[in-house]
Amino acid sequence: MADVSQSASLSSIAAYLKLTHNCDEASALVEAKEVMHNLVSMRQKGFITGWYFDELGHLELLPSDAISKRINPEK
Repeated sequence: MADVSQSASLSSIAAYLKLTHNCDEASALVEAKEVMHNLVSMRQKGFITGWYFDELGHLELLPSDAISKRINPEK
């Protein structure tokens, strides 16, 4: 899964927020845009390489190699 750069789109994040936070379409889209902005920023800073929804519907982040080494230095 390390080759994923982005598989959770703006619309899927908005749908997730609408469902999990019981907000309307417009509010979900505003919040999803902020989430997407933050994800892209984290990727540009080298913290993550991507994001996706797992099989349980949770938004997961893929840490960069540098961050993975900081989290698990013995690997």
